Amino acid sequence: MNFLSKPAAHNDPRERAPGPELLRIVCMLMILTSHFFVHGKVLGVLRPTDVNFHIGWYIEACCYVMVNCFVLITGYYQSASSFKLKKLLLLWGQIDFTSGAVYLLLCAAKLSEFTWSGFFTAAAAVTGQRYWFATAYVFLYALSPLLNRALRDLGRKEHLIACAALWGLFVIGRNFVYWQDFANLHGGYSYTSFIVLYVTAAYLRKYPPKKRRWLLWYFVLSAVTAGSRILMTVLYYRFKFSSDYLKVFMQYNSVTVVAASVCFFLFFLNLKIKGRFPRALISFFAPLTFGVYIIHEHRDLRSPLWDRLKPYEAAKSPKMFLMLAATVLGLFFACSLLEFVRRCLSRLCRIPDLFGLAADWMGRAARRLLKRFLPREESCKPTTKQESTGSGNEP
Repeated sequence: MNFLSKPAAHNDPRERAPGPELLRIVCMLMILTSHFFVHGKVLGVLRPTDVNFHIGWYIEACCYVMVNCFVLITGYYQSASSFKLKKLLLLWGQIDFTSGAVYLLLCAAKLSEFTWSGFFTAAAAVTGQRYWFATAYVFLYALSPLLNRALRDLGRKEHLIACAALWGLFVIGRNFVYWQDFANLHGGYSYTSFIVLYVTAAYLRKYPPKKRRWLLWYFVLSAVTAGSRILMTVLYYRFKFSSDYLKVFMQYNSVTVVAASVCFFLFFLNLKIKGRFPRALISFFAPLTFGVYIIHEHRDLRSPLWDRLKPYEAAKSPKMFLMLAATVLGLFFACSLLEFVRRCLSRLCRIPDLFGLAADWMGRAARRLLKRFLPREESCKPTTKQESTGSGNEP
């Protein structure tokens, strides 16, 4: 699934189900909620004796499925789609352009000091890993043709074995044995985790499971995740062990979080949304969600934003939840507006068409190079009857 995909018209046979599209919006709201607690230093000032400590960690645990679900949506749709170089270039261009543009706006607003090195670093966001998720997503989309080719020939049993092996190595195994993930990016996330989720989503698309109480299981697993973090925090204050153990299950790729992500994804996958107005709202906001992430999580904007909002000042008060709702919705709509303007300017300047021409040229150049430097495959088809039947003397 490409975050830049244009929503299809209503009743279009290519139209995606509104449930997964709504999930994209919900997950972005979850990301904003998590950043309120983490970047806003709310959870950092709370202690186990505070009521908001327990409520806050449960909300945080419920939100921890946010990135997993984005990858599951990608795997679900992209596993049945063809790779398009134009989409990859557009995605890469969106990330780098938005990051560079936000940097220039911050400099114009005197919130950051302009330097050429700072600008080039901001404008090279993908290769510079300014956004760990964006870099990993570009990598996953570029790898999708190989993954799809490998999955296409798998039967149901083989595909299930592949899922079980990947879960055992990179999900279940890391919770019960010491396992240092060599491809770790951030908070327990890694390129291998993206592949695990992609392969899992591809299986769910080919072999849809029976309807269950997916939402109930999501809340139960999130409660287990939150309970583990709360318990480990209480033990930490008592016994003063390594803080690394606090995150034993509070990781993006822990078994409880990944299982809760699958349950949450399946709930929205089976969700029926009727009515033209709700579907129109979903179709409008869903394509903007990735832009919301790129804008609000800009490295040079993060500190000025959360230092000005100061959520930690209301951490121990009931007002924290009102501030949470206002902050999350305010940032979502403000960043959605900025992303909508960017998309309009992109279409006005015919940027997608230019990237399409660039992709076509690169494709033709690659084919010419392959044709010139790679040897042609020799045909194994016999040319004569004698060659096809043998000399007659062979057994």
